[in-house]
Amino acid sequence: MNFELGSVLTVHTVADAMTRGGDVLLMDADVLYDERILRALVAGSNPLNRLLIDREFEAGDEPVKLCVQGGVPVELRKQLAADLKFDTIGESVGFFRFDQAGATRLAALVGGYADSGRAHMPHEEAVRDLIRERSLVIEVADVTGSPWIEIDFPIDVIRATEEVLPQLQSLSRGA
Repeated sequence: MNFELGSVLTVHTVADAMTRGGDVLLMDADVLYDERILRALVAGSNPLNRLLIDREFEAGDEPVKLCVQGGVPVELRKQLAADLKFDTIGESVGFFRFDQAGATRLAALVGGYADSGRAHMPHEEAVRDLIRERSLVIEVADVTGSPWIEIDFPIDVIRATEEVLPQLQSLSRGA
């Protein structure tokens, strides 16, 4: 397996399972998160496509930004075009919910990436394509204020241990 390639390949590997029916949760594995984030992802009736946004984020090149215009997601990318129009911006938590139609279309998109030599790309690029097609209704749930962290670098481990984990532990004790 080419594990050193991008997450498009990971999603492509499970594409068959994604198209069997029912909702699909696609979640980055390097995120420490509060259970309220998962509840926001799975809340609501079916069929449903949903992205999560945290409006309190550190600007820079690393966060994947989610831009929303009038309640509709319009962009999902680390680097944004200067002329992009949006009324809300935040960081994508990296958790996505897709109904059967959304999951089937995403599976086709990642298949196209893999077939065209773009398996090294992050899966967010395929999700971005899905957003920009505007063929599906995609909701955005705001999880601002819920503790979470994506753990990419050694400093993130320290922040997770010192800042996020204590918040999760105090929540689990009912504090």
